[in-house]
Amino acid sequence: MRLTIDKLDGNGERDLSAMLDADAPPKIVRKLNQAPTMTVGLVCGMGTVSAGYKVRLYRDDGSLWFSGYLAEAPLLELAGEVMGAQLFRAALKAAGEMSALDRIALSEHVSMVGKTAGQAIAALSGEANSGFALTAVQDVAAAGSSTIEIGERWSAAAGQIADCARAELTVENHAVALAAIGTVTRQLSDGDAGFVPDALKLTTGAPKANDIMVIGSNEPAMYVRECFTSLGTETYYDLSYDVFDSTAAVLVEDDFKATALDPTKWVNDSQAALTFTGAGVETTSGAALRYRDQVEIGGLLMLEQTGISYTSGTGIFGGLFSGGAGDAVSDCLAGVMISNGSIMPVVGGAALAAAQQVSAGMLYEFRTLVFHPEPVRTGQAYASSVCNGQGARTSEASFGLTRIVLTMRQIDPTNAATASVAQTVIYDGTYANAQAYGDYCAMWGANLAATLGHAQATKQGAVWVQSMLPGAAWRTRVIGDVAAGAECYLSAKEVHFTAATEPVAGEQLEVFYRAKGLACGRVTDATSAQALANTEDAGTRAMVAHVTAPAPRTSLDCEQAARALLDDLTQAGNSGTYECWAGWLPQGATDVQPGELWKISLSWGPQCAAIVREVEIAFQGLADGAALFKVSFADDAAKPLAVRFVETKRNALIAVVASALAENVSQRPPGLPDARLSAWNASTMTLDMGTAPIAGGGFEVRVGGDWGWGTATSQNLVGRYSTQTFTLPNSGVTQAFYLRQYDGSTPPQYSPYTAVLKLVV
Repeated sequence: MRLTIDKLDGNGERDLSAMLDADAPPKIVRKLNQAPTMTVGLVCGMGTVSAGYKVRLYRDDGSLWFSGYLAEAPLLELAGEVMGAQLFRAALKAAGEMSALDRIALSEHVSMVGKTAGQAIAALSGEANSGFALTAVQDVAAAGSSTIEIGERWSAAAGQIADCARAELTVENHAVALAAIGTVTRQLSDGDAGFVPDALKLTTGAPKANDIMVIGSNEPAMYVRECFTSLGTETYYDLSYDVFDSTAAVLVEDDFKATALDPTKWVNDSQAALTFTGAGVETTSGAALRYRDQVEIGGLLMLEQTGISYTSGTGIFGGLFSGGAGDAVSDCLAGVMISNGSIMPVVGGAALAAAQQVSAGMLYEFRTLVFHPEPVRTGQAYASSVCNGQGARTSEASFGLTRIVLTMRQIDPTNAATASVAQTVIYDGTYANAQAYGDYCAMWGANLAATLGHAQATKQGAVWVQSMLPGAAWRTRVIGDVAAGAECYLSAKEVHFTAATEPVAGEQLEVFYRAKGLACGRVTDATSAQALANTEDAGTRAMVAHVTAPAPRTSLDCEQAARALLDDLTQAGNSGTYECWAGWLPQGATDVQPGELWKISLSWGPQCAAIVREVEIAFQGLADGAALFKVSFADDAAKPLAVRFVETKRNALIAVVASALAENVSQRPPGLPDARLSAWNASTMTLDMGTAPIAGGGFEVRVGGDWGWGTATSQNLVGRYSTQTFTLPNSGVTQAFYLRQYDGSTPPQYSPYTAVLKLVV
């Protein structure tokens, strides 16, 4: 073997093999999706090694045993003198090259969505250290939604993503690699010539759980639509339920006061250079200023661009694009365009009629409000030994129309009074089949000359406010900062208006929102319970779990996490260790890495497959052949890999109906986010479900609460209806109707979330 030290001063590696301490030979420990470590002793002079130096241990054939960096200054112990020079025993501790990506703390990613595991890790790697090669990073599987907090280290974030994708993450030779678990498979059999029976320790355990309840955090639960008739005196309206995510979360905000683009916020996809002035970021020949992470088009997404000074050309402000910054207007779902001085809305890839002309010397503000009733458009991905890669368990929630409102304000910088004018709505409509994710471009255009003073993107739980004057059509009430010209704002259980925007007498008001609920799901495997049953035991093995990664955002996520855990925990788990010398590794292997899949075949024991979790290489001397391998392995039943969880308890009343392991949640009837009271008067009200009924199914209406669903309970049943619209009497008092859709199966399946229509008198 050969040990080298590189001071990283441009002079290359220095061979210190002659200084290796035979009494402290190298020891290497590798753990799955973590940085490997190495300890080794040297007999050297003072100052030979120092913290931060790069350390490599080579094999006789020139390949690497280990490459990394000294994590700390070595501990020195006086060993004696040679020719008047003092010698020291130095205990070196080094961490693998993965540690080089931990030298800076990551910036905040409020939500990384729409990426594969490989894409997410590549994005984080580029931020941590752009010098690492990424060509060996494979996609592996969908990464779901990941939140990165300020100060988080690359190894923790990337390691978690790799675990959840059931992938192997390695960093070596200044390159990051990601591949699926089991890409390398080996056979360990007692029929092998080099097999050592006494070196194999194998434990087989019983199934751990077949009835799992997963509890998450807050989720968007019931679809609530509350209707009021204004008396002309109210500036706020009380809501019946706590609103999910009533406070907007800022995804990105920038006033462009720096001298360069902030790479933790933005990417410039244009070749044109940007200039930073006291007024903001300026382009004279085009721009594609894109927020670095995709945004989820769910709930209320608000894109705000202010302090805009337009010179010439064509460009879009506050654009929500599909597939990057886009190459054309046709890639833009929503935004505001200025073309040759004309201000016009862009919706669904098409520019509409001009709303206004740009006036010289004026500043402009454009806002894009995009609303979808599902704050969570797609589910997390939960992998197991049964379902992984592209087949990981997931669920989608993409029902309901997308609503788009585009507004503008014209500000005269010489007239302070114009800073308080109301926003002008230049588009108010709906859009069907909007994609789940998009790219926010604050400023885009191939030949645009303009300055942008401030940009901000915020995301809020699903909330939307409309009103209708007698004899007029419904119109959207602009939600946001009333100081910036919005009409209303939301608190936890109230909608507030300004004195200038409060509904007038007789005006009908409709507030849609998602109520806050607890995400939880329970899944059972009756087959497993039956197999474990005996005369003293029904065979149920129940567990309540809190899943930490991938963090469930909805009850459907909780169910899918429970299913992934049941895939593995209903099996008998196998784990153990195997020790042998380097020359006796299975199938003539010269090395072992975590993430390998070992298929163990024993004539006297179980036939199983397990994942190598840890490899310890303890050298008994200073030669390659003196390497003693200790390999620790476990299958997913013994040690789940892709779902991180802890067993927990909950001091709350949770009524969760258990679903079966084999159930396909995608076949459940969708919810009713577009159900509404389309009209009401003193005697009747018309209910429109927003969708046609499922063949053989219909809509069940109940009162008194969200309970009783199914044919067995009739105490609070109003009726079952097989038409999209139907009429109910108006009793003249406040009434709330609870709705779910059901299908034609026996017994019928119901939509997972209830819709509530409430008429407040």
